[in-house]
Formats: sequence, C-alpha cells, structure tokens
Amino acid sequence: MSGERLQKLAKDSMGPKNNDREAEEAEANKISDAINQVQTLTISTSKNEFFRAKMLQEEEKRKQEQDLANLDRLVQKEREKERCIQTFLEREATRLARKTREKEAEQELTEIKKEVTDQVKEVKNIFSKKIMDMRREYEQKKMDKMKELTDYKLKITSMLIDADAKGSASNCKQDKQEVKDAYCNARFPYSWFENKHCRELHTFCGTCCGKEFGVK
Repeated sequence: MSGERLQKLAKDSMGPKNNDREAEEAEANKISDAINQVQTLTISTSKNEFFRAKMLQEEEKRKQEQDLANLDRLVQKEREKERCIQTFLEREATRLARKTREKEAEQELTEIKKEVTDQVKEVKNIFSKKIMDMRREYEQKKMDKMKELTDYKLKITSMLIDADAKGSASNCKQDKQEVKDAYCNARFPYSWFENKHCRELHTFCGTCCGKEFGVK
C-alpha cells in the first residue's frame, strides 16, 4: 500500500468524537514520518541492490570473458604443440621409409649380383622376359592413351559441330517410338547414357532440340 494511502487511512481513522484532536494529528504525523522513512529506506536499498547486482553482473561477465580467453590461449598452445608433433612424426616416418628403401635396395643389389655371378644365363632370360612384359605394358598404355586422345578429338569435333548446328524442328516432333529410337541411335552412337536419355518419352523433345540447334 502506498504512503499516501496509509496517511489517508490514518487521518480518516480520527473521528469527531475524539476530544484530543491535536494529539491525534500529532500521532498521524508520526505515522506519516515513519512511512516516509520506510519509503526512503526502501528506495535507497533498492537502488543499492540494483547497482550491486549490476556490478556483480559486470564482474561475472569480465570473469567469464577472461576464463574463455585463457582457455583460448591454452587451446592455441595445444594446437601448436599438436602441429609440431605431427610434423615431427611425418618427418620421422619419411626418414624411416627412406632407410627401409635403401636397405631393400641394398638387398636387391646383393641378390642381383649373386644371380649374375651364379646364373648369368638365367638372369638374362629373366630380364629379357621383363623387357618383353614392359614393352607389352607400354604398348597397351600407348593404345589406351591414343584411344583417349581420339575420344577427346571426336568429342571436341562433335561439340563444335553441335554448336554450329541448324537442323530441323520436325525431327523432334515424332510420334512413333521406333523413329525416335532411330534418331537417338544416329545422334548418340557412342554415349550409352545420352542415347538412353534421348529415348525417354519426357526428355526426347528437349534432347532433340538441343542436338538440332546449336548455341550459335
């Protein structure tokens, strides 16, 4: 209840039948002063508690930020440590692999020398066979590369032809499936995926138009 309301109640409680009106007024004034003091104390305390809580909040915020910053520094330090260890381990693995290769090479050379000394003819046959295998492998790789080169040239040629293509829209307005299949086989003889895509009912028209009319 507000102070004004309490003062009013205090004054209203003073009836006309009371003979000592001044005493009652004095008592009412005391009550009013007490209420004012309580209000002043309440407001002051509230302000103090508010600022105290605000300070505690700011202090907690600073503490949390400092803790997080410290944790970030620790994480960064561990990250750098992990990177250094990883680099060291990779170098060590490389060094060990190199030593292993050197040791294997030495053993292989020793075996080759022994074979050359003990069985010259057999070694020649072995290396002759290896050379033949290498030649066959080389010829196979060469054929594969030539095929790949030819495929790229055909693809580029097809792309250039398609870019300049100016065909007929009537080719794309076909109703019979066998006519469509024949068109797709003629236009896409080397690509199974494009051929299949062309044959489908809902994609034939777009595929045909894209093939009949180039970008230019």
